[in-house]
Amino acid sequence: MKKLFSLIRACMTKDMRLFKIKTKNNNKLSNILIPSFIALYLMFMIWGSANTLFEKVAPTHIQYIFLSLFVFAISLMTIIEGIYKTGSLLFNCKDDQLLLSLPIKRRTVLFVRMFKFYVFELMYNSMFLLPIMIAYIRWGENLNWTYYLTNIVMLLLLPIIPIVISCFIGLITSSISSRFKYKNATQIILSMILILGIFYISFNMDSFFDYVAKHATNINDIIVKIYYPAGIYAKLVVDFNILDLLIFILINIVVFIISIYIISKFYFKINSRLKQVTTTKKVKLNKLTIKSNKPTVSLIKKEINTFFKTPVFIINAGFGLMLFLIATISLTIKYDTIFKFLTDAEEGMGLSQKMITSKVSLLILLLVIFTAFMTSITNSVISLEGRKINILKSLPLKAKTILMSKVYSGLVLTTPVLFLGDIILFIKFKIKIIEALMILVLSVIIPLVSHFIGIIVNLKYPKLNAESSTEVVKQSASSFISVMLGMILLMINFIAILKVEKYVSSFLIILICTIVYIVIDLILYIYLAKKSVKDFNALSI
Repeated sequence: MKKLFSLIRACMTKDMRLFKIKTKNNNKLSNILIPSFIALYLMFMIWGSANTLFEKVAPTHIQYIFLSLFVFAISLMTIIEGIYKTGSLLFNCKDDQLLLSLPIKRRTVLFVRMFKFYVFELMYNSMFLLPIMIAYIRWGENLNWTYYLTNIVMLLLLPIIPIVISCFIGLITSSISSRFKYKNATQIILSMILILGIFYISFNMDSFFDYVAKHATNINDIIVKIYYPAGIYAKLVVDFNILDLLIFILINIVVFIISIYIISKFYFKINSRLKQVTTTKKVKLNKLTIKSNKPTVSLIKKEINTFFKTPVFIINAGFGLMLFLIATISLTIKYDTIFKFLTDAEEGMGLSQKMITSKVSLLILLLVIFTAFMTSITNSVISLEGRKINILKSLPLKAKTILMSKVYSGLVLTTPVLFLGDIILFIKFKIKIIEALMILVLSVIIPLVSHFIGIIVNLKYPKLNAESSTEVVKQSASSFISVMLGMILLMINFIAILKVEKYVSSFLIILICTIVYIVIDLILYIYLAKKSVKDFNALSI
């Protein structure tokens, strides 16, 4: 038992931060205080929202129903978070070789992993659930000591079933992805689907809450039937029964033990496959030939390879391209519905009907501009080199060649997607050939501006000592500045085009945009060739 506690304590030292914040000089006090402040602020906001909701429904005496709704929603969030965290807390962990080499049973190693996973999700779960429990104290009816006992038990046990569900989903997805060369593909696809789902819900949040308020009882009945913990929690709060509480405790313990037993049958086999290096190339040793590429082509292939092997990079940088494809398909299939949204002044974009009907080429142009400035691929490519930056600098190549290869790789990723969407929209709306050709040109030179800005900013604010790719892509100054600059340029373009489209033909607007962006690209290229090359040569770690 002493060895088990020592093992648990050792495994708890990494990957257990809800908010990964790094301060200068790695100040331990700041690393504790800042995440604590963020967590407390978030909990305060959740408490305020729950308090307002309970106040509104108090006259109808259905506060307890919203407790089960909250538990279901938080459990769903825990499952989603759990699926994401299985990669770092369960599968393909850095200390696998060390732990498996120790004289410890493999099932014990899995238990430690699962316990670590449980503690993380307990913190995550409590951050949302605890403020709701506190808010209910004011508006709940006939509360006594059993309410507090129920809450203590629920805080400890509610994460277990979501963890088990997310572990099995992670087990299945990891099993599938481990059989392919690109093992991150499943995680990327799943993450994209979840992000798109969140994006869709955020656009319909008001109607969603209105619907929940009107149909709370019916929704609660469905949730109680399909998700036992939510129903039993509401029941224990309203009508406490010690036998129901003991049954709930027993069910969670049994589920946790059985899940460890089942997962242990497949876990280590899948984990070993995830660490394998696979290849699709067949090599004959007796006739071995080496194919070489030009330096620029090799560097572009390297950048593309890095992009597709970094899930957070794909999700962060490729989300704009996915939105572009979705918008293209929507305009092609459900044009009437999109038309209402585009022309609605109150709930939509408020675009003029004339522009939508007779100047569709401008709508396509706006879509290209939106995608170009919301897709910042190069703002992290220097930082992702990390400690290998000195190796890159030592290559017998000009700095400009290295930097331009990163810009070209951005174009390789964005251009095919934009061209595909453009051509579909050209055919759908029968765009004039000359306007279509200029939009295709703009689909190259507008993203080029974004790629130039990204790499120039990244050279100004590199982060070469980051602990992970997530820290580089999501938490670096260069990514933040690049995204902000992209949004500013996006707003300028939209305002300028929408202001002048009433007075100028679509052909002239597209022609002016083409000339302006060619000039901007030339200026940025000259800046990169002179100033950014110096910044690159000055890099060191």
